[in-house]
Amino acid sequence: MLKISFRYLTKNKKQTFTVIIGTILASVLLFSIGNLFSSFRKYLIEKTLEGADYHVKIEGNLDNYDDGDIASVKFKEDEYLIKYKNIKDTYENTDVICAKNNCQKTVYNVKLLSLYGIGDNNYLDLFKKLIVLIVFILSISVFFIIYNSFQISFSKKRKDIALFKLVGLNNSQLYRLFFIESILSGMLGIFIGFGLSLVLNLGIISLINNLLFEVLNGQLSLDVYIPFILIPLFFTIMIVCVSAIFPLFKIKKYKPMELFRESNLVEGGNGVFKNFILNYSYTNYKRGQKKYRSLIMCVFILIILFYSFMRFTSYTVEILNKYINIPEYDVGAQVNMEDYDKLNGLAEDLSSKKQSIFRSCHQEGTILGDSKNILVTDLSGNSVINLVREIVTENDKMIKKEYKPFSTLSEIILDNGVRIDGIRLTDDIPFGMKEKLTSNTVILNLDKEMFDKVCLNYTGNLFADTDKNGLDRLIMDYVTANKIEKISYTNIKKGYELVNNLMLLIKIFMYVCVGIVCLISVFTILNIISANIKFRKKEFASLKSLGMTNFKISLCLFLESLIICGKGIVYSFPFVLLISNSLYQNIGRYFDVNIGIFGYELFGSGFVICLLLIFICMFISHLNLYRQSLIQNIKGNN
Repeated sequence: MLKISFRYLTKNKKQTFTVIIGTILASVLLFSIGNLFSSFRKYLIEKTLEGADYHVKIEGNLDNYDDGDIASVKFKEDEYLIKYKNIKDTYENTDVICAKNNCQKTVYNVKLLSLYGIGDNNYLDLFKKLIVLIVFILSISVFFIIYNSFQISFSKKRKDIALFKLVGLNNSQLYRLFFIESILSGMLGIFIGFGLSLVLNLGIISLINNLLFEVLNGQLSLDVYIPFILIPLFFTIMIVCVSAIFPLFKIKKYKPMELFRESNLVEGGNGVFKNFILNYSYTNYKRGQKKYRSLIMCVFILIILFYSFMRFTSYTVEILNKYINIPEYDVGAQVNMEDYDKLNGLAEDLSSKKQSIFRSCHQEGTILGDSKNILVTDLSGNSVINLVREIVTENDKMIKKEYKPFSTLSEIILDNGVRIDGIRLTDDIPFGMKEKLTSNTVILNLDKEMFDKVCLNYTGNLFADTDKNGLDRLIMDYVTANKIEKISYTNIKKGYELVNNLMLLIKIFMYVCVGIVCLISVFTILNIISANIKFRKKEFASLKSLGMTNFKISLCLFLESLIICGKGIVYSFPFVLLISNSLYQNIGRYFDVNIGIFGYELFGSGFVICLLLIFICMFISHLNLYRQSLIQNIKGNN
């Protein structure tokens, strides 16, 4: 039976190729999850060992212990740093050692042990649960599409099944024959998919290392941790087996003589529409309703994936734009009062397009009877910025507020005894001061003479907007050359580059996952339509011989595509509505967003994309029939 299955695979190369491609894409997607988690776990282990290169640290006198289980022992500051040959025996071996010796204190490397699945705080189990959850969600989408590939391949074997039954094979033998064939092609797809997932992960890891090298403070490297690979392997094998078994149930329903019959041409139907093209399109859809189920399922999955991903991305962008205040400057620096005059030179070295250099100090004072923290600057004369912008939490929900804290303000009395009269309220915000507008701080801008009276000690501040890169190196070179004793600076530009790189990686990962599922869907759609159009070539040839033009046939195909997509979008609508409401309720619980509950534009865009995709596939498959004459198409394949 195995030999027959193998020969059948090699003879039906196109059908085999269809199944293998679908399995490869699914395997690449699922195995990539396990490979990425494996690589991240290896990175965490390496970073943990850099700071704490031991399994257990023991204080005391270890005069009697067995070297057989110990890989290495280091003595450092009255402590024994021990690494065992088998890390999983850390607790047992340590108990044995301490039973024979005087262990005053025992400290386990809990983080390292948890990465190996040892102890209560188990990171390894957490990673496994995350992998199972992610792979399970992706497997649901992949299963229906892989099943369609097996279903299509099996539907092309109708006459082969009839021949096998006529030569004496029973249903049980046919089950084994086609199941072995499906498993062989599926296993080949899994094997190739695993290899391609390694190549894909190498590219993703290289991208992570290039974009986040400063955050990681090290390098990710590709690692294959067997338990993390077994999880996607189990799900992939289950998908292949279940997808291979379900179509086989139809074998017992097939009768040899019925399988040899040619399908009828266009049946009259019920004449639902008076227009021939409308009536033909609808009638043909009703005739092939069972064949189009797989196509409708692909539309269903594509619309849900497209809508969910784009909706989540819209919420993410909305939250980032609303809640993250991006500073106006690229770098902010502070120096001691002795080095204040050197900030002008630093601004020149940075080639600042826009800058703000000023002195500041913090004072405590009384404003309208309340004690306040006052930030005093020398930016202007006797003015208080009457504006507060802050994010507050009300009932676990983050709300961005902007308001004016004072209606009138005439004086400020500082705790050092200085009284400042003639205060004016202003809405003018000096460059770089937007981040300081909080309810906890009052910004008091004084002229230089008054500032000298208020602030005996101060710091020099620089906010600079520049096009230059490598700001860390430029600042440190200037500090060294000008012998600045102390400087504290924030490289806003680098910080936001890292945040943007992290967001880019998240988007790339999501695009890759969704893209692979969509690619499997597109491949399945193309395969279904190609098989259906080829099956109907006699029908199209007969219609053309009766005078029907290519334009009218294309219009019929478009109407069929419209019916298929319409049904797919009707089925997906309740799920999309459920997803929309879930996202809105959960995100709206914590963030104040202005996006409505349902995204009509996204839903409509998903429908249009699926409609165009199906129609284009139908149109291209129909064009391939032009290579043969009408007579050849009417004759069909012997």
